[in-house]
Amino acid sequence: MGQIFKIQEKGRDEELGLIKKQITSDNSNFCFDSPVVSQRANKFDPDIKIQEIIRHIDEKVVDSLVTRHIKPFADAVKEEFATDKLNATLFDFKYNDFPSDDNLRVIAHALHGASDKVVFLPTVKKALLMGDRPGLKTPSLSLDRIESYKKMMKLIIDEIRMPKNGKEIVGMVPFLPSKFARPIIDFYASEGIRAFAIDCGFNDIMDYEDDFAYLLSTIKKSVIPLEQTVIFAFNAGIGPSYEATEIVSDDFLGVFAYVDVLGSTFKQRGGGDSEPRAKVFSRDKYAYDIRRYPDLRPQFGKYVNPATIRNFNKSEQRKETAKIRDLVGVEKMKKYLATKPAVNQDSMKHLESIARKIG
Repeated sequence: MGQIFKIQEKGRDEELGLIKKQITSDNSNFCFDSPVVSQRANKFDPDIKIQEIIRHIDEKVVDSLVTRHIKPFADAVKEEFATDKLNATLFDFKYNDFPSDDNLRVIAHALHGASDKVVFLPTVKKALLMGDRPGLKTPSLSLDRIESYKKMMKLIIDEIRMPKNGKEIVGMVPFLPSKFARPIIDFYASEGIRAFAIDCGFNDIMDYEDDFAYLLSTIKKSVIPLEQTVIFAFNAGIGPSYEATEIVSDDFLGVFAYVDVLGSTFKQRGGGDSEPRAKVFSRDKYAYDIRRYPDLRPQFGKYVNPATIRNFNKSEQRKETAKIRDLVGVEKMKKYLATKPAVNQDSMKHLESIARKIG
């Protein structure tokens, strides 16, 4: 299968992992420059270049697909498509164990039918990749489960390719230690997949710089040079807030670490604060201000809920990536980052380290 994304490098920063690319497709009218931030579907917002359409897939959803046909489900997703955007349909598996082959075939055809020009392979819960191991009382990551994961993805890929598939398949890479991540990337390479989405699983990219660099390095050395592919990152986390009033926006800093498209955090996180607090992105600082929701009403002039903050943060990050794109090749990005008070020496070292390792 040929690569559908058409990629043209338009500039790069030599000190950090930042490549400006123009990304288009021959069989679609979407066109965007990276780095860029994707956002939940809103086909009426002209500033959104990549919109996410998220569906959580569990036994109840699959039962509906089996008993009521796939078409109504796919048609409902297509209602959210926009003709001038990259429509990213994301299936979030809620399974703790692998679905049957029959159900996987149904899911695969639903995914194909509900995807536009690009098919993203599903994300999974970490629990799906964990099994019992001798000497351990609790389940842990298991190569046997990784093999089952690969078989599941192989079935999905084969079903997607059964019709005359003119869509790019994006391999979803769970954020795992190298022993478990490498077989997945090698498998995608053997399937001819040439674009990748990293499911960070709430991990802080800057805290896990070596693991993140390993994933990128493996893609680069085993599959395709990074300037010739598109790297998406979803569910990126930030450090714990506890009693902090400000947290460095480590997730957003991923756009300086070879991330072309920074996506949303759409997985559900267990637990939580007794009094949930909002994390409000600041372009001036590259930080999240930690605030109580009632205290935000004067700033926003209305009742504020998590969706309000999510949309505000993504809008601000879209504006910031637009500024970054304009600066690539014009200004040294380390100099620009030095103007952001929250980007300390540790943050800069993490970014420089990733850039050196990938080279």
